[in-house]
Amino acid sequence: MKKIYILSIALALMVGIINASTKHVLQKSGIKAKNANSNSLGGLLGSRTLTAGTYTLDSSAFVDVNETLTVMPGVKVLATGNYNIEIAGTLICNGTDENPIIFTANDEKTAHDSLGRSGWWGGILIDSTSLNVSVTYTHLDYTGGPDGSGGFQASFDVEGSQSYNGGAKIIFEDNWMFGGMDDAIHLKGYITVSIKRNVLQRLGGPDGDLINIKAGPEGDIAYNYIWSSANSGVKLNTGKTVLSPETKLNIYNNTFVDGNWRKVGELSSSILIDQFAAANIYNNILVACRNGINITSKADMNNTKYGNNLIYMYSATADSFTNNQYIPGSKGTQQSTDKVDAGLTACGKVFTHWDSDITIDTADFNVPTLATGSPAIGAGTTNATLYTSFSAGAPVGTAMPLNTDLGAYPTDGTGNKHLPSPYPGYVAPVSINTISGKLGLSVYPNPAVDELTLTCQSAIMGNMQVDIIDMQGRIVLSKSFGTANQFKINLSYLSKGLYLCRLIQGSTIETSKFLKK
Repeated sequence: MKKIYILSIALALMVGIINASTKHVLQKSGIKAKNANSNSLGGLLGSRTLTAGTYTLDSSAFVDVNETLTVMPGVKVLATGNYNIEIAGTLICNGTDENPIIFTANDEKTAHDSLGRSGWWGGILIDSTSLNVSVTYTHLDYTGGPDGSGGFQASFDVEGSQSYNGGAKIIFEDNWMFGGMDDAIHLKGYITVSIKRNVLQRLGGPDGDLINIKAGPEGDIAYNYIWSSANSGVKLNTGKTVLSPETKLNIYNNTFVDGNWRKVGELSSSILIDQFAAANIYNNILVACRNGINITSKADMNNTKYGNNLIYMYSATADSFTNNQYIPGSKGTQQSTDKVDAGLTACGKVFTHWDSDITIDTADFNVPTLATGSPAIGAGTTNATLYTSFSAGAPVGTAMPLNTDLGAYPTDGTGNKHLPSPYPGYVAPVSINTISGKLGLSVYPNPAVDELTLTCQSAIMGNMQVDIIDMQGRIVLSKSFGTANQFKINLSYLSKGLYLCRLIQGSTIETSKFLKK
């Protein structure tokens, strides 16, 4: 499940021998390069740049040592089967908020219908020879197809060496992941990493840790939204016997919702620090997760600090497996700066909207911005000491300080800018679903606070209706206007969250999403 297997030339599978001191070198024999101008990906890619457009992943693809795959904004890669992309060189995959990069199944409906049973494609594998990887503004959806042993594969799997060349630099920021069958992010080895401002939803089948880090990585896990992990939301360990390099992460201002419920029959926690790992754990929100924080007796307690975490359990009834803010008998204990409570009423006070039916794990209807009067507002610390230097080198990625609010979406707007949608491709149900581009609708500012301006490139002749629709498909505001090409909508009484603006003029309908802050 977590290994990269040896390539059989006859079968044209992957190669990868990963251990603490051996570099992996991709074996080219038997793997053919496809036409570099083709939109069909697979085989040896060489150093290549994918420009905006749609591509198909028709067989597993490989980037060799000293080669670079660059993926530009606006690229969409559709996996037609259980294939993956293996990087032994460099990966630069940087989209933008306006033009993200998408890796997904070529049949998203079937992939979504198979959630929890099978993965569609293998994901992205980073070998121990890869020293630089940057993935930003990228969707990685419906991964976890079986590997050579039949086990599910991680969505983004970095098998770094513990002693190769000072370690890899991994930036994974502002991304979206949905529907993988195993770990979302699996890191192993001497790695410096930044995992920030991601939206990570419904990852893992019956098992799988959402962020699983072991054997030496250092860095930051901050301002991420994590919903419905199968097992742990974040899991750290160094190793049972090899204690250096030490796994050492800052875990702060993350939002965990409805996590750990699919792992049955054993203890599961939102944050697990184990096997000689160390962490700074501050300013996180944990709502309706199976358990809160587990700092085991094997963790490096001398270098582990924590506090100012909000931990609201689904129920006040705790047992050995569920509804524990801190695991009984572990080294972690409730801190005076923590916010702890339990029950549906308590959980419902934290966010703009919390969906109390945690049995629904195929669509995420939460709006995790902080509600007016939320107990998370002003409950954070900005004075905690974080790790700022690492044995493998300077920190990577964007610098983000602790916030006075808890969670990934502080009220000052400096945190995660990406609110979750229920699932990839979701469109809120509306009574009329025809959408055209005749009017050239644009909305601003986006995000909006108290007022939204609608502008149409074509003048509206005759009456027009504007509907504001929330992510549950409910029309929360409806207004009519006469002839004009610019209109203003008062939003001051709406809750924070993601909305759909629908404009109807005769038989013409246009829609645009916006965020209310």
